[in-house]
Amino acid sequence: MDTTKFENWLAEKSHLFRKSAPLILIVSSLISIGLISHLATNPPSFQTDLNDFAPDDESNDVYERLSDVFPNESRPMFVHVTADDGGNVLTMDSIQTMLQDLDVIEVEADKRNSMVVEWTTTTGILQTALDEEANSTPLSSITSWEELLGLVLEDDQRCTLGANDQFLSMSTYISSALLNKDLEILSRTCQYLADGTTNAEPFASSTLWVLNIDPDMDEDQRRELQAQLREVFAVQSENSTLHYDVISNDLITYDIDANTFNNLIILIVLAIVVVLAMLYIAFRNIKEIAFPFVGLSFALVWTYGILNLVGARFTVLEATVAPLVLGLGIDYAIHLQRAKANASADTDDTAEAWLRSCARLSVPLTLAVVTTIAAFLANIVSPLPPIATLGYALSLGVFNAFITSIFVVGSLHVMFSKDGESATKAPQLSIPKVTDSFVNIQQKQQVLVLLITILISGLSIYGAASLETNFDLADFVDQDLEIMEVRDDLSQNYDSAGWKIIYVFMEPRSGEEAIPGDEILLSELRGFHFDLKSNHDVVGTDYRLPSPSYDGPYTVLRDAILYNESFGEEHNLEVFGGDVYVIDTESPIDLGKAFEYLASNQTIADPLTGKSWEARVSASVALEEDNIVYLRHEIRVEASTSAQSSRVVSEFQKALGSEDDSGTLKASLSNHAQIYIAGDLVNLQTILDGLSLSQLRSTGISLIFSFAVLLIITRRIMPAIIVLFPVGVASLWVVGSMAVLGLKWNVLTVMVTALTLGIGIDYSIHMWRRIEVEMEKKKDHWEALRASLNSTGVALMLSAITTMFGFAVLLLSPMPVIQDFGLVTAVTVLFSLLLSLFLLPVLAELTARGDEAKEAFHSETD
Repeated sequence: MDTTKFENWLAEKSHLFRKSAPLILIVSSLISIGLISHLATNPPSFQTDLNDFAPDDESNDVYERLSDVFPNESRPMFVHVTADDGGNVLTMDSIQTMLQDLDVIEVEADKRNSMVVEWTTTTGILQTALDEEANSTPLSSITSWEELLGLVLEDDQRCTLGANDQFLSMSTYISSALLNKDLEILSRTCQYLADGTTNAEPFASSTLWVLNIDPDMDEDQRRELQAQLREVFAVQSENSTLHYDVISNDLITYDIDANTFNNLIILIVLAIVVVLAMLYIAFRNIKEIAFPFVGLSFALVWTYGILNLVGARFTVLEATVAPLVLGLGIDYAIHLQRAKANASADTDDTAEAWLRSCARLSVPLTLAVVTTIAAFLANIVSPLPPIATLGYALSLGVFNAFITSIFVVGSLHVMFSKDGESATKAPQLSIPKVTDSFVNIQQKQQVLVLLITILISGLSIYGAASLETNFDLADFVDQDLEIMEVRDDLSQNYDSAGWKIIYVFMEPRSGEEAIPGDEILLSELRGFHFDLKSNHDVVGTDYRLPSPSYDGPYTVLRDAILYNESFGEEHNLEVFGGDVYVIDTESPIDLGKAFEYLASNQTIADPLTGKSWEARVSASVALEEDNIVYLRHEIRVEASTSAQSSRVVSEFQKALGSEDDSGTLKASLSNHAQIYIAGDLVNLQTILDGLSLSQLRSTGISLIFSFAVLLIITRRIMPAIIVLFPVGVASLWVVGSMAVLGLKWNVLTVMVTALTLGIGIDYSIHMWRRIEVEMEKKKDHWEALRASLNSTGVALMLSAITTMFGFAVLLLSPMPVIQDFGLVTAVTVLFSLLLSLFLLPVLAELTARGDEAKEAFHSETD
């Protein structure tokens, strides 16, 4: 496209630009000062939580709707207790120390809005046993394990459990969740119970406390109070022979948000250092270094300031905006200032030279900016809110960088550069030997270039098929923080480290007010319990006597009958072989009445947590008088990784089936209840699905939009294809490189294909435009390519290196997810550059040769 007329028109307006330059700088400065003031007085807060990433879907809607009916999902804080000397934490001396330390901690927790609603501790479990079996003898008076066992166990008690033992699930939970894997009880306590010949004291190098924090608290308050309680534990550790390490999802989120702002500042400073260094290499002129720096600084302030002004919800993802804006914005400055240097040879008027440079770059620069913004904006269709917000932020950043590069940098040149002053004191960088070698390869090895491109693309597609999708809040945390060391310790020493919760909800059929509490419901709940027994993802199912670890209406009934047989008889229920059955099948049952009776019972139902029957019923059954309105099952499952989480959720969905799938729970209870699964694990699965959907949508939209824009501008299909094809190949190569580098799809890397289109299109457009101009000037294709590579090609190399270093700054982030993104974006720039320098010229030359052959053929036929 010929821009000569546009260039001349702009040149005629140079006097207006010269007059407007002071006003542009004043207005830009005032906007920047205003936004900085707002940022200083109302600094953004970073909030990064699993629920912040979860999209709206049916399971979330059900969970939110029933949050007023059932208690909110528990928010456990885990306390890892070890002895300072690394020895046995279960000695009676250690237990007495725990008891004393716990008294201090409980007082401090009560001072903080009674933040802990449920304490599951070693001392608490032992005290509950003494309360029930030894007339509430205080644990503080016990001096040995032999004395303790003598008080709580019968004389003939042995280390055996039967199918009817109501504590089977409890013992599984204690051994797996609360005691270190190195627990030794068989050769000690069990041997003592068998023959009384050994020390009764069990051994474990650590134990775990589970403190359930009030889930009804405001999120920010809950996290702040947990951070305070962590400090209390740290102080107590210094005054005790025991050491207490603390971790929770809330604390991980707290540490992410607390450190994100500092990490952002560090990344900005490092990116600025890189940009200044690359500008120096490019221009070695103080003005041409300072002016782009001022423009990009304005762009950063405008981007973060506007986002903060409109109340955008910041997450850790926004830490990537600064390096990306600086990395892309520096490209615009380099191209414009190099173009100004060329234009200065034709005029001594600085304003005219700047406008001519803008006109000459109008097509490639506008196309590059528009397609880059479109690539980022494509992320707003993501079902994950933080990715959509990041799409807005990056688009805004690129737009601001473009505007400041044109107007602010141009105005600075007009105001502070003398007319006729040399644009660059140092000669422009030129590497003719390198560009000559490129042209020689393209001239002699065209087929080889195409074959290598196809081969690498095929391997990339193969590698892409093996990539996993991953989401873990720990990826946003500095791996050197103490909380990550605690996380690793728990992962190594406790089976429960990989446990998650799945909720199964039941509500009345549409138009009904209650779930019938009849024999059909009992039979299906029993069948569901059996399904959980055979599901090896459920905690407690891999033992000799499988006992799924969950709480729900069925386990409440079972435990109540085992605890009080007369309760079962009164409601025509019994436990046989560990399962609940109807005693007299000729008589009806009313589970609603049974739950209503238990809902008024204040005695202890769970020795581990101290929950009453009333608390257990309220967490599992919602009643209106004696009518069952809702049911909830809280099921512990093992899912340490995202891949395991996907499988677990998929298996549950398969087990529940559908109302049309005969034999499944949903079908069997189709006349009783509607059934849903929900909870954090299901949210995680929706996030993983959302990540995949985000990538497909953003890539597709970017590709279609880029092609449409190119088609509109060039008005020819072939040039549009030539420009876009290397970018598409670069996207494939980047994905393949992720497989080689061992990276996974996450909240940032899913953007890489759209990002490659957004970034790579810049290089393709600039190179294509230059080749077209040179082809018109020179009859020889290879001389045209040589001239293109030696001018625009060198500029692209310089800007690409700058951008790569800008993105590589992200590798210095302490957050793994940002490190991965920094690496993959740097690779994106590298591949985009290589393909625009090698593949694009080959395609352009072949197309030009083909066009000439067609013209010659038509001339001959005419």
